[in-house]
Amino acid sequence: MAIVAISALGPSASAQQETATAVEPADLTRREDLVGKLIVVDDRVRFFQNHPRVGYDELYVKRTPLAFRLPAALRPESPPRNPAVIVQGRLTREGTRLYVDATALSLQPSDQERFDKGIAALPARDFEQRREWARWASKRARDFGDESLGLRAKAAETEALRIEAEAKRVTVDAPREWLSLAQQGRKRGVAEADTSALAHRAFRTLLASAATPTALEGLKSEIEAYFPAAAADSAAAEADLGSWAEKYDQDPAAAYRTAPAEVRKPLDRRLWADVVQRLLELQVSQDVQSSLKVVDEAARLVPDRPQLAVKLIDQAQSQARKDLTALRLAQVEAIGGLLSDRAKNPGAAAELYRDWLKSQRDHLSDTDAEGPVVLAGHYEKLLHDPEAGRQLLDRAWKIAPGSAMVTEAFKARGYRRVGEDWVKDVEAPEATAAAAPPTDVEQVLRNKTPAEVRAVMGVEPSSKTTVATKSRVILQWIYIETRQKRYVNFIYVPGSSNPRVASDFFLPL
Repeated sequence: MAIVAISALGPSASAQQETATAVEPADLTRREDLVGKLIVVDDRVRFFQNHPRVGYDELYVKRTPLAFRLPAALRPESPPRNPAVIVQGRLTREGTRLYVDATALSLQPSDQERFDKGIAALPARDFEQRREWARWASKRARDFGDESLGLRAKAAETEALRIEAEAKRVTVDAPREWLSLAQQGRKRGVAEADTSALAHRAFRTLLASAATPTALEGLKSEIEAYFPAAAADSAAAEADLGSWAEKYDQDPAAAYRTAPAEVRKPLDRRLWADVVQRLLELQVSQDVQSSLKVVDEAARLVPDRPQLAVKLIDQAQSQARKDLTALRLAQVEAIGGLLSDRAKNPGAAAELYRDWLKSQRDHLSDTDAEGPVVLAGHYEKLLHDPEAGRQLLDRAWKIAPGSAMVTEAFKARGYRRVGEDWVKDVEAPEATAAAAPPTDVEQVLRNKTPAEVRAVMGVEPSSKTTVATKSRVILQWIYIETRQKRYVNFIYVPGSSNPRVASDFFLPL
């Protein structure tokens, strides 16, 4: 930064004015291109050299070994007490030695005094010149080991950052500019509390406007890059923010900047966790099928927010209820399992099952016997309701009396034919397919192909039955075990080579 500009005139009044080049003192011995040119150097004084009968005709400064030769007009009568000087002159080579022949000299007060006066003279909103002064002072502080000047430089740099951040409020993309300022300030050594406070302001503003999972994923990555410890800092996750939480809600930047160091890491964690929570909420609201995975992600990523899983489950249920009829059994079971096992609300799970089964029942065809048979199994499995299952089988029988599929469904549940009616065997146990919760093996078979079932079971079924209807083919495998029969029912549309397990239940022998 050229704090003072000094111009020199040539040998005659009509000569063209030449502009001097501001040069770092150390560059005088490094840059051959400067030889013969008019230069300006700003440095601290080492000493003025006195030669007998000539006077103080040479000046030496602290950051270059070269002598500045002073003409008679610039020679002081006694060594000045000023600690710094701005000297202009022409770099000259004589043989193997370099000199600077001075043409102008400006004695300066101490660096701290110059700096303070320069800052005080600036307009209140002039962040650019404030930052230039900070850079000038910072370099001098490093070069001369001046700790006090270095602290002044950092304070000015911080103030310039705040002023510029406020100026950016009215720009089109203020949060991105704030984030850029925070990153630049961190590189320049501005106090971490100030740069990170500005980053929090930027990230909070971006979070408020993020409306898609993609945008939130990107924001999450940016926060992890800026605050790399936030995602895995379990201690920060468990910290109690106390009154700082409310202060942060009101003004994230101001709260972060004034918070003690031990509070800032928990605030970093909170910022990251808020983005993760919003991301998971959007994922649940857009994709019912991924509800279970999203809830698992919540438990893994933000275990410090146990209520988030309950909230996500409720959102998944609300999303599912927007079109119950379109849901598949696996989706209903997944959400019901979340309500029962994770949210500890089996009543809500039963209500969801009941409403979904009713929607399926309301859409049954009056001419298709298969639908009631399949739905009977769902009632038994989800609600443990054999009476509803019996009503649906009666409906199927009326649609297709004598149907082998319906006959097998009755028999599998312990019914026998008496005249035109189906009656429960007196000897038959009252247990139904849904009398007990499914085992791990039962869950494993869901949606598997015959080949996959063979691999899981390890044996061939005791018998196989195939029943064809207008739109589907049902393939039933029966495994006879020691005290029970296991019924594995596959369904596939004609032309498909990959039937899948639609139901899987046990009945006692």
